[in-house]
Amino acid sequence: MTASTGTDEECPGISPHPAAPRPERTALRWIGQGLAPGRVVAYTCSCRMTAYELVACGGVYQIRRRTLPRRGLPPVSWTVERWRRGEAFEWWRRLLAGHAR
Repeated sequence: MTASTGTDEECPGISPHPAAPRPERTALRWIGQGLAPGRVVAYTCSCRMTAYELVACGGVYQIRRRTLPRRGLPPVSWTVERWRRGEAFEWWRRLLAGHAR
């Protein structure tokens, strides 16, 4: 599988790619700083312009968004929302399915 990232590198295919955002998706709110560095428990493939990570920090979870530098978007953003484990994995599933961005 290859990804169009502007290079001829192949996608490693190790982690999932989020589906295209759906028109009825929920807009997540993003801020510049998370709770703490935390531990990454799930992540999307980094072969695309934007990659996501589900991060745990002391029993609370946030989603971290990493983007390649481009028009006005910060390279790293965090969800404003902080969730307990079950709710965090539900939001992660929604993000992967294109129902949240």
